[in-house]
Amino acid sequence: MKKLNYCVDCKRIARFDGECSYCQSQKIKDLTRKAPVNVIGTKIKGRVLNVKDQMVEILYIDENKNTFVKPFEAQQLQKVL
Repeated sequence: MKKLNYCVDCKRIARFDGECSYCQSQKIKDLTRKAPVNVIGTKIKGRVLNVKDQMVEILYIDENKNTFVKPFEAQQLQKVL
């Protein structure tokens, strides 16, 4: 699993180099497996299953209690605290 980070202030996920590229905050933490995330612009909420480069596999459950694994780009995700 490659390392991705998230900003504590804006909660965006990406690979940051000491500073958030969205809000220029210095508060950066590592994204871990099983971390809760949200897909920006949708109601999909799930947990991080695997990370490959800038693609993140999300494990989520839909309204009918079906479990899915779907890849998303890191820029589409936001950390849920």
